[in-house]
Amino acid sequence: MNPAPTRQDAGQDHDQNLRRWEPHIHAFVELCPPDARGKGPLEGLRVGVKDIIDVAGVPTRNGSDTCQDAPPALHDAPVVAKLREAGAHIIGKTVTTEFAFTDPTACRNPHDLNRSPGGSSSGSGAAVAAGVVDIALGTQTAGSLCRPAAYCGVVGFKPSYGVIPTTGVTPLARSFDTVGIIARSVALAQKSFAVVAPYRAPPLDKTAQTAACGFWQTTALPDDDTLAGFQGATRALLDIGAAITTGPLTANVTPIVAAHRTIMNYEAFVAHGSLLAETKAVLLKPKFLAGLRMGAAISPDQIAQAKALVAEAKQAFWAGLEGVDTILTLPVPTGAPLIDGTTGFQDWLTPWTVFGGPLVCIPWGLDQLGRPLSVMLAARPGQDAQVLALAAKLETASPALPPPLLPKA
Repeated sequence: MNPAPTRQDAGQDHDQNLRRWEPHIHAFVELCPPDARGKGPLEGLRVGVKDIIDVAGVPTRNGSDTCQDAPPALHDAPVVAKLREAGAHIIGKTVTTEFAFTDPTACRNPHDLNRSPGGSSSGSGAAVAAGVVDIALGTQTAGSLCRPAAYCGVVGFKPSYGVIPTTGVTPLARSFDTVGIIARSVALAQKSFAVVAPYRAPPLDKTAQTAACGFWQTTALPDDDTLAGFQGATRALLDIGAAITTGPLTANVTPIVAAHRTIMNYEAFVAHGSLLAETKAVLLKPKFLAGLRMGAAISPDQIAQAKALVAEAKQAFWAGLEGVDTILTLPVPTGAPLIDGTTGFQDWLTPWTVFGGPLVCIPWGLDQLGRPLSVMLAARPGQDAQVLALAAKLETASPALPPPLLPKA
């Protein structure tokens, strides 16, 4: 019998894994030097940090040519500091789309290098999927954390809006920006969340769960493999004792998505409008530049109407689910797309971000093309611990997901 690896051996294995994978997936923009770590519940875990989140001593470049000369951050963002204090090792800054918008990056999906890892937390999803890090920080303003988790076959946890502070995080749209966790397992997401948000609400004091199972009715439809995975997850919820109802989710997605984009573009302009100056604008990627220009043209009446619409939609949606603890749904209708100039489909995720509650993406096997499948649990704002606890149970019933194979040299 071989002896168990020492912590130093394990670290060397991780470093070797990073060296093998990084030339293929391009998940990092900068690696961090070895750091002094505390002892705690995350001791020995390796963490990637999306490059819109400050890490002391490392520039925050926001995936943008306009920030290439940024000085090193003076302090860790609070969420990073808490991870470090709990013993985690900050490995490096992971690739983000420009200012967490929708222009694709050079990052690739470890399960198929011809496919997108999703965005905007592209490098965080890819690095966890490749086993280079145990957890990674990402953010979500529309679908930016759950989509890479789903496409890369890893766990994605977007907490309730405002639960994790966004201090030290470059904003995109402050009305929606949420820091979240991508991890190898629900247990790691739970452990990390307990460190960065220790004052969250406890789970509901009840043993039986009531769950609504459905997805948005839009022109986009799940493919056969995705639908079969969703049906399997629905049966698994029944097997673990949940009382479920099935049927379409009731919300008018199209105007919600349109209002969200109005708010997002406007708030992006408020935060970054100075980049429209001629010397900066020529450095911006086309989709973010277009978003800023659209934001600059939005009137006060338009932004007020958009905010009223999303507030009303949020209230109506949760009011219509009285007595339901959790929703089982789909984050995306298909597996990861080929590299095609996009970061994938986000319109099913945008309403959930608007509604403000916690989301957990759970890998659910592979489709016939070898792409990871994913299902998602959602809950009301504040029920983060509850939805994570149910996700941990559901994860035990998920189909096996083979790890991605390292490409041959």
